[in-house]
Amino acid sequence: MFITVKYGEKEEALFNPNCKTMLLLEDIKRRCKCSMGVEVDLSDQEGNIKHLSESPQRYANEVLKERESFVLIKVEKNDVSSKPHYIPLLNDNEAIDAAFLARLSTKENLSLSSGKTTGKKKSNRNADRGRDSQRGRTGAKSTTPTGRRKQSQDRK
Repeated sequence: MFITVKYGEKEEALFNPNCKTMLLLEDIKRRCKCSMGVEVDLSDQEGNIKHLSESPQRYANEVLKERESFVLIKVEKNDVSSKPHYIPLLNDNEAIDAAFLARLSTKENLSLSSGKTTGKKKSNRNADRGRDSQRGRTGAKSTTPTGRRKQSQDRK
């Protein structure tokens, strides 16, 4: 299992998320040449922040999908405001467009509720899986394992 992190001047690096998020973020900072004092996080291609630093003891593969690409994000926290400011650390005008930046800025204005958003997506996926499996079972009853209709049904 691996993920791709995009950073710098259209650079990419592969990482293994089968570790705690704290260790993954430290490795990302080291290999992507970030100073150790900088706080970083990851964003998907649409600009959704993953908030990995909020759960440092959680395993990263529970949050990140296998073979997905992420953008390295710098997290700046102001003393005045409790809301962080996100800056993409990727110089790629195709990936970092106005829509991506707009989604990042809306994340700054919203409260950090990444768990609620993730839960909704999972429940929708599970509902779709249930419908797909019911459709599959219904179709399988009328055919043999080879996909042909049973002879008794054809003769009637």
